[in-house]
Amino acid sequence: MFWLADPTEEDTEFGAEVVLLRPHSRGSVRLRSGDPQDPPLIELPNLNDRSDLERLAEGYRRALDLAAQPVLRRHCPGPEPNEPEDLEGLIRTELFSVPHTVGTCAMGSVVDTSGKVFGIERLSVVDASIMPDVPSGFTHVPTVMIAERLSEHIATVL
Repeated sequence: MFWLADPTEEDTEFGAEVVLLRPHSRGSVRLRSGDPQDPPLIELPNLNDRSDLERLAEGYRRALDLAAQPVLRRHCPGPEPNEPEDLEGLIRTELFSVPHTVGTCAMGSVVDTSGKVFGIERLSVVDASIMPDVPSGFTHVPTVMIAERLSEHIATVL
């Protein structure tokens, strides 16, 4: 994320974030122990896939080019945006994850197309964990859609 001026200043009208919606890097969710009271071990994705870093750097360059346009510069007080010498270092320093966790019970590997867990009777999963891929955007609406559709299916089976 970068801002062309301090985002807390009243005269800042424009800011931009560079977001990688389809990272190749993957996180994981694992059981900590057999005790259901123990929270899971969650590892968010990082930049362990070089193409993620390269795509973020390209997005950052494009955002800087856009912000340098005269029509936008008048809405962005502060110094002229310049590409940092160590863009990779800046990205690694400023990086934060947008945890749209999906796929921990991916359809086809853990559940069937109706959300039924393979090998366990009367157990279904109807949330974002069954998404086989990360959507390019917020996960709320597709999750509601999955829950609405599959809960109707479960209601007709019971």
